[in-house]
Amino acid sequence: MASFFAAACARSVSAFVPIGSSRPLIKKVNSAITVTGVSNSRSVSNVSSRLFSAVVEKDATAAAEEEEELPTNESDIDLLKLRHTSAHVMAMAVQQTFPEAQVTIGPWIDNGFYYDFFFPETTDAETGESVPSRKLTDADLKMVKKAMDKIISKNYPIVREEVSREEAKKRIEEIGEPFKLEILDSIKTEPITIYSIGEEWWDLCAGPHVESTGQLPKKAIALQSVAGAYWRGDENREMLQRIYATAWKDPKQLKLYKKRMEEAKKRDHRLLGKKLDLFSIQVSSLIHITVASLWLY
Repeated sequence: MASFFAAACARSVSAFVPIGSSRPLIKKVNSAITVTGVSNSRSVSNVSSRLFSAVVEKDATAAAEEEEELPTNESDIDLLKLRHTSAHVMAMAVQQTFPEAQVTIGPWIDNGFYYDFFFPETTDAETGESVPSRKLTDADLKMVKKAMDKIISKNYPIVREEVSREEAKKRIEEIGEPFKLEILDSIKTEPITIYSIGEEWWDLCAGPHVESTGQLPKKAIALQSVAGAYWRGDENREMLQRIYATAWKDPKQLKLYKKRMEEAKKRDHRLLGKKLDLFSIQVSSLIHITVASLWLY
């Protein structure tokens, strides 16, 4: 391959001669590409060989990443524990950052976890005026992530405890968490299990979890977005704010996951359709769709 590249570089090029010259209009000359001031086929061959090796290595790395299988909750119990514990740490961090927040549920999902929070209206301590419920922003998520990192660094033990239904209800009422009371009512088995992060925070939970917060990899956890969700999926109930997050066993896995999500986003037909002007959507009293091409699929 290298010799072929070198031979191709030492190709014939056309040199144009001014009109009126006694020499032919076009003269064929042999020319070799000069690389870093050296003009011989051996140097070109060496350079082309290195370039070819670099391209092959890059392609091999990309292919390896493409084929690498990311772990799943089903195939890796340690990953599931990590994500479940990360959800609790995030909930603790949210309530540390925004004390008015009330927690609801926070399960693991395919690529991470989420937690739903209710932010009630509050009253300004100085003016006595009503303050609307908080709407989480990207800046808020950054604050929450910093609080999570501090909790992880303190390496709090994760403690499992079994209590009676009456004891669980008493504890919930003491901290004023009405959504937890509803969750408690939906639990039909006893005893009730509670998981605590040190002596700082706790939640009703069946587990499993890691042994301490220090086992969570800070750089492999990322808060992604905020979405709205009705409590219990009932549009007549409270509107909650759901924080989506992803968590992996090491930063390399997180990087690969993000890369694949970006690639998937680029291939999203809804985005491609608009970008390539394949279709347009106009929203008015009626929804009108104009199809500019039928070869989308």
